[in-house]
Amino acid sequence: MKTFDRFKVLKGGCKPVLAGGVVLSAALLFLLPVAPEPAVAWVAVSSQQLEHEIGLVGKIEPIETALVTAPFEAVALANKLSPGLQVEQGQALLSLDTALLEIKIRDALASKLRMQQVVELYRAWSTGPEVRQARQMLRIAELSMQTLDVEFAQVEALYQKGIVARNERDALKQQRSQQLLELKAAQAQLKDVLAAGTGEARTIAAMEYQNASVAHEQLNALLEKKTLHAPFSGVVLALGAPQLAAGEAGTLHQGTLFAKGQQLIKLANTSGFKVVSLVAESDVNKFVLNQKVTISGDGFKGRKLSGYVSAISQLAVADESAGSAARFAITVTVNSPESGEFMDVRLGMSAHMTIVTYRNDNSYIIPHAAVEQAGNTSFVQHRESLDGPVMQREVTIGQSTAEGVEVFGLESGFVSVKTPTPTL
Repeated sequence: MKTFDRFKVLKGGCKPVLAGGVVLSAALLFLLPVAPEPAVAWVAVSSQQLEHEIGLVGKIEPIETALVTAPFEAVALANKLSPGLQVEQGQALLSLDTALLEIKIRDALASKLRMQQVVELYRAWSTGPEVRQARQMLRIAELSMQTLDVEFAQVEALYQKGIVARNERDALKQQRSQQLLELKAAQAQLKDVLAAGTGEARTIAAMEYQNASVAHEQLNALLEKKTLHAPFSGVVLALGAPQLAAGEAGTLHQGTLFAKGQQLIKLANTSGFKVVSLVAESDVNKFVLNQKVTISGDGFKGRKLSGYVSAISQLAVADESAGSAARFAITVTVNSPESGEFMDVRLGMSAHMTIVTYRNDNSYIIPHAAVEQAGNTSFVQHRESLDGPVMQREVTIGQSTAEGVEVFGLESGFVSVKTPTPTL
């Protein structure tokens, strides 16, 4: 009973404490600050133009380069060319000594004439000396055979009458048999000689003559190239063959012997220009062929040139730096000015390019905070006017900008943007 009474006392003593806690909790609820609900602002949205641009730098390069090579082995004569010299289409650039070529031409002509004689021999083969000799040998064999036939017939008749001895008759018979073999041999020889003039030998002779004729014609054609002319209007970039060590072009002195095909002059076609620049792998897929480009430069201030992306390399530029990002070459072809002349544009000048990688003339840009997410779906709260009903519209996210984000599926009007109320 004492224990139970103590418990009751304790229980009874707790009632005032619990009551005090409830009062304190209620007081704290009124005293603590309530989390403010975010304020809703309605932002006007309308269609506008959106462009994304990328700036690149590069060097002015010729639209085309060409190598003027030695058409034949020759010695260079005097020239007045120098790197940077401007030349016109058809202008004489360099003359070559043709002494070595003329020797080859004469050798080719001699070979052609020899083969021509062989062809003529086969062409008149049926009446030629070899055929005539073979026919003559056959005719002699035939006459001898006819004579022996007559003699053998006479001896055979006398032998049958017993006038001629057997051994005389047998000797003449054996002589006739040998002559018959000689006749067959002469016939076979004539056949072989005639066949020799219509078989493979004649075909080979005809082909060799044709080859000799073509070789002679080609060498004669090279003789017309003893003076080299500019294939287009442009600028001389280099003279002589490139040096293996530095890769730069050598010199072109009078009396220098050049082999066939060796580089003599390197020309740049200045009827058009291009600019080559390197872009990072993160940006290369933003470019497509025929994208419009605006070009400016310090060397032609005050002028804006236009162009287009004409080539995008599929192969990264080799870079020995460890860990460096891959870079790809982008080629921009410069459009010809309306005047038709580039005037103060020169090779090697620096060029600044601006390329529009994205353009939308009917773009809707809203603040990032206006976009709400529900799973994989993006939507906004939209109303056509401030007093109009609120509609929830599903949108598709486009390009991101400093002002906000581009969305598709929206119309002009107002979108709600929730901004938290600042805490006091």
